[in-house]
Amino acid sequence: MKREDLIKLAKALHIDKLLYAIQNGTFQPMYKWTDEKLLRANMRHYKHRMGYGFDIQSPRLFTEKVQWYKFFYDNPLLPYIADKLTFKQYIEEKLGPVYTIPIYCSWRNIDEFERDWKMGGVNLPKEFCLKANLQSDGRCIKIIHDKDAVDFEVLKEEVSQWFKIENTLVNSADRHFYNSTPMVFAEVYMSNFKDQLYDYKFFCFSGEPFCMYTAIEHFDEGVNADAYPIMFYDLDWNKMDVKYGHHPNCGKVPKPKHYEEMKVIARKLSKDFPFVRVDFFDTDEKLYMAELTFNPGGGFVPYYPESFNKKMGDMFILPYID
Repeated sequence: MKREDLIKLAKALHIDKLLYAIQNGTFQPMYKWTDEKLLRANMRHYKHRMGYGFDIQSPRLFTEKVQWYKFFYDNPLLPYIADKLTFKQYIEEKLGPVYTIPIYCSWRNIDEFERDWKMGGVNLPKEFCLKANLQSDGRCIKIIHDKDAVDFEVLKEEVSQWFKIENTLVNSADRHFYNSTPMVFAEVYMSNFKDQLYDYKFFCFSGEPFCMYTAIEHFDEGVNADAYPIMFYDLDWNKMDVKYGHHPNCGKVPKPKHYEEMKVIARKLSKDFPFVRVDFFDTDEKLYMAELTFNPGGGFVPYYPESFNKKMGDMFILPYID
């Protein structure tokens, strides 16, 4: 297959790591690249995905500023928040323990995982959820409905891949993952999430939510769907004429039960950052934190119309840039 055809395939399938490798003529893992090489590759990738290049030191649009944010925003909290395990600790420190899903145990390698599974080192229930701590978009999630019915050797083969740095976000352009350690953890299975269709994502700038979008049918059996429908809303729950990449708009979505509480929490959690997207799950009983996202879509997904991308860019005040 020709290089041009490989690039088209990688773009069509949204396989960013493959696209990076093809564009830069190397299949060396990204986490081994120099900062300079990674920045050059990132900017080349942005041009391929968005159709134009720009000066990284003079970003204007929101998606452009996300690129600067990835490489130059130095905040010691980010690695702590990006890790799905320490994120729970962060949320408990900020909000208390009621907004996070409890865990049973965590493991640093596949040997620990196998020992506890086979020797009963941890009292795991019949039903629970396995997750990797350095992943996103629904990757590396396994719902165990009956522990006794699991073929452990098959599960071990899958989970062992989650510990490999090449398969984590350490091997990416998001530098706040670089000093993190891959881990796997067992989390309480939330059966009341089973029929939930929506998650809610607030775009916040220096402590003020601007808008949010709701994603419908985001996950299929725990795996991130590709072109799931979304709809943008302003803070008064009016639909916005905004489209995100190749995601179709959906019909009107009911306002979540805990919407006002979401806005209060989004303000509290975002006040320490120039930008962060605050993500929630909502149930009839209570509200849960999903994650804090600093580089949504890696900044490689366009917003339509471009005026929306420009408006968010104007609100995104980067430190260290006049």
